[in-house]
Amino acid sequence: MRETPFGQVRAVGFDLDDTLCVYMPVAVQARRAMMERYLAPQTGLPIETLDQHYKRAFHSVLEELHTERWYPLYLREGRATRTETFRRLLRSLNLDADGLAERISEEYAALREQMLHLHEESLEVLHALRGRYPLFVITNGPAYEQRRELQVLGLEGLFDIVAIEGEVGVGKPHAPIFEGVQRELGLPADQILFVGNSWAHDVQGARNVGWRAAWVNREGEPHPDPASGVPDLRDLRPLLEWL
Repeated sequence: MRETPFGQVRAVGFDLDDTLCVYMPVAVQARRAMMERYLAPQTGLPIETLDQHYKRAFHSVLEELHTERWYPLYLREGRATRTETFRRLLRSLNLDADGLAERISEEYAALREQMLHLHEESLEVLHALRGRYPLFVITNGPAYEQRRELQVLGLEGLFDIVAIEGEVGVGKPHAPIFEGVQRELGLPADQILFVGNSWAHDVQGARNVGWRAAWVNREGEPHPDPASGVPDLRDLRPLLEWL
């Protein structure tokens, strides 16, 4: 057990999307490619305008996500809610959604997966930690997509524990997904460090159950707690006294 600026750490965990891998920029690029291919030619609208329509459709589905209609489907696989988002987008543009929403949804998902990649330091950091600490990942999202991401990114086998919202039935920042991992680790809360890019979901979620937390703040956003921030994962090395 090592004394670090975060206290005595005996296990280290990570968020997946936009902490270990580049997700949101890839998702934006993939959906805009779909707009250029299918929507701009039919509507004559610029991509920025189409993207505003998409965001409204996305948030309308997000508002309904935790309902009996959508959440059980979402937990298993993201196809239904993803396709519904594109269906609402098409309807907002007065386009026939029959068949086209499904086609765009599938092509978007395939392109997003093809473009998905790790941050350049992620494997270096994980391999440096592995063998010194139990490693785990906690990620929100559907079971199928998140398992698939781990496979595509070559991360399978690097973690002692994998906790996915779609498999647990609840996501971050809610306590049960953190508490389930802690039970498997068999460690006191204050000896677990969790690393993530979301202040609300990752840092606050971990702290609410008594864990240590580090915020990966690559964008240099205003920081509620400067002592817990790191610009990228490499900055964890001196904090955890690897060097």
